[in-house]
Amino acid sequence: MHATPSKRDARYDRVRDRVTVPVTVHGDDGMSVETEMVLHYAQLGRLIERRDRCGRTEGWA
Repeated sequence: MHATPSKRDARYDRVRDRVTVPVTVHGDDGMSVETEMVLHYAQLGRLIERRDRCGRTEGWA
């Protein structure tokens, strides 16, 4: 199972202090479901910091 980002923008929810990212989840059985991945603002901030420390050309997972 894996997820791929959809071609829509992420949205910030000020009330819940989180970001939703539209994704398509692909199952091993060939099934696909469109949904949203939720990132809390603190999680997104840590990912951005990690990316900036590593540089945009290196892997930062």
